Amino acid sequence: MASPEASEMIANIGTLTFDEIIEFLPVAKRKTQEYIGILAKSTASARREEENARSTIALYESFSAERQRQHQHLLDSLWELLDELIACRTKGEKDMHGFIKESISMEKACMKRVKDLMKKGEIGKNI
Repeated sequence: MASPEASEMIANIGTLTFDEIIEFLPVAKRKTQEYIGILAKSTASARREEENARSTIALYESFSAERQRQHQHLLDSLWELLDELIACRTKGEKDMHGFIKESISMEKACMKRVKDLMKKGEIGKNI
C-alpha cells in the first residue's frame, strides 16, 4: 500500500498536462534511483555490521567456559546488538521495496495520464 504522500502524488498526476509529465518523470526517476542507491548502500553496510557482530560473538564463544562467564554481559550485549541490527536492516529492506513499488505506481500513473491525454486529443499520438 502506498504511503499517504505517494497516494496524493499519484492522484495529482491525473491533473498534470503533458508538458508537466515530461518535466516530472525524469526528475522522479532520478530521485528514485538516488534514494534506492542510498538504501542499497545502507543495507550493504548493515549486512557488514551484522557479520562483524557475528564474528565477534564467535570469537567470544571460542573462549574457555570461565572466560565466557566473566564476559557474559558483553556476549549478551552483542546478541542484543545483532538482533537490533537485523531488525533495522529488515526494516530498511522493507522500506526500499515499498519505495520501489511507489515509484512504479507513479510511473504507471504518468503513462496512464499520457494515454488519457492522447484519447482526449490533447496530445498527438506520435510522441
